[in-house]
Amino acid sequence: MLEKNTILEILFDWNFWKKDLSVGIERKNYLSQADSFLKSNVILPIIGVRRAGKSYLMRQIAKKLFSKDIKKEEILIINFEDKRFADFSIKLLDGIYETYLEILKPTRKIFVFLDEIHKVPQWEKWVRTFHELNKGKVIISGSSADLMKGELATLLTGRHLDLIVFPLSFSEFLCFKNLEIKNELDLIEKKIEIKRYFKEYLEFGGFPEVVLGQEKKQLLLTYFDDVLTKDIEGRYNIREKERLRSLSRFYLTNIGNLITFNSLKKFLEITTDTIEKFSFYLEQANLIFLLKDSLLR
Repeated sequence: MLEKNTILEILFDWNFWKKDLSVGIERKNYLSQADSFLKSNVILPIIGVRRAGKSYLMRQIAKKLFSKDIKKEEILIINFEDKRFADFSIKLLDGIYETYLEILKPTRKIFVFLDEIHKVPQWEKWVRTFHELNKGKVIISGSSADLMKGELATLLTGRHLDLIVFPLSFSEFLCFKNLEIKNELDLIEKKIEIKRYFKEYLEFGGFPEVVLGQEKKQLLLTYFDDVLTKDIEGRYNIREKERLRSLSRFYLTNIGNLITFNSLKKFLEITTDTIEKFSFYLEQANLIFLLKDSLLR
């Protein structure tokens, strides 16, 4: 168990109590959804594909809260990615929470943000208990492999409203590029810039770090590898890794095309059952979205 002083050092690094934290560029649509969801008596999971900006969104939600009538001391952010956390357990959560109460002494119900919560075994028991005892609001986030929408329904049993975060829409992309479109005149005046940015958006997509960074292709390849390695191969103990990657590459280079599992079987030399299983895993990791034939009729 960590010493109290170490816990405090970690908490002060990840909270707004005595300093400002970087919150990135606001994603207003998600902030509006979060504000609406938090008015209900529910847990708020923030889920979605890796690197879509979930951690930054958590900080943006926290900052919006204390810009209203919530005190900074009534907001607790715990980032379990911090390397100083080692022995993950419910006891660790209890120790952090008790230390927070002792030092910050909040007088009202609090908002607890648990980032990368999937690292703590049986975290759902702590979250459910906190919620049922009505101690405050809980906002959680984690990897898409461990906080899948279907599994949250089992873990939290009707106590949650999910905020699903995607990479940037094109309007958000323009905002990240500091190109503001207020009206139709702006649309006409900035037509050339918009077309240039749309071409970039089609080529590289809307992952925030990719949009703002220089090494776009390298970042995207890293994301692709992380999703396959951590969210699928590790989680499901995949042995046919190269076949999974072949199927993934096929899907990502044939976006919008009509396919059948039988046609892929012949092309990729993979059994239909394996294709169906791998396709499900890719969907669960939010790498692809398949539109079923029944929905096209």
